[in-house]
Amino acid sequence: MAFSARLPLHATAMPSALINAVLFNIGWLAVVYTQSALWAPVLAAAHLALHFRLMGEGFAEARLILGVTVFGIALDHLLFALGVFTIHGVYAPPPVWLSCLWPVLGTTLLHSFRRLQLHPLLATIFGAAGGAASYIAGTSLTAVQFGSAVWGPLTMGALWALLFPALLAVARLAGTGREDTHHVA
Repeated sequence: MAFSARLPLHATAMPSALINAVLFNIGWLAVVYTQSALWAPVLAAAHLALHFRLMGEGFAEARLILGVTVFGIALDHLLFALGVFTIHGVYAPPPVWLSCLWPVLGTTLLHSFRRLQLHPLLATIFGAAGGAASYIAGTSLTAVQFGSAVWGPLTMGALWALLFPALLAVARLAGTGREDTHHVA
């Protein structure tokens, strides 16, 4: 009888989900704090390396994170072009450091937020509140500002109410968000 090197998901989910949540928050804060086109990519790369060393789910998860990153960068460009965000009140393209937050977020979809994949209503509520709160925090710490102090946060809350459950559904449909298939053989 051979045993898997990894424990079943139910035996490891909470500790790895907690570690993932802590790493995400540290990574997010470090990238936002630096606001550096040089250091933010280094920090995001270090975050990814640590994530994959500790709990990464291989090539499938890497593809998911890449897809989330590409989508997120395009979304940021659209939001800046529409005036939802400005830099010091002036139209500008999104800063490089902002793009570095997307792969950091991508590392949470199969770990911290895995359980929300099966609860779209909770994901919608969490996305609306957490998405708006994240952007409010980010704008208070950086040169990025809402184009409108009222409509900006409302827009982000509505957008993330749709986007967060969609990201979780993509993770699940991609086959990477399924329950761990490792078992005793």
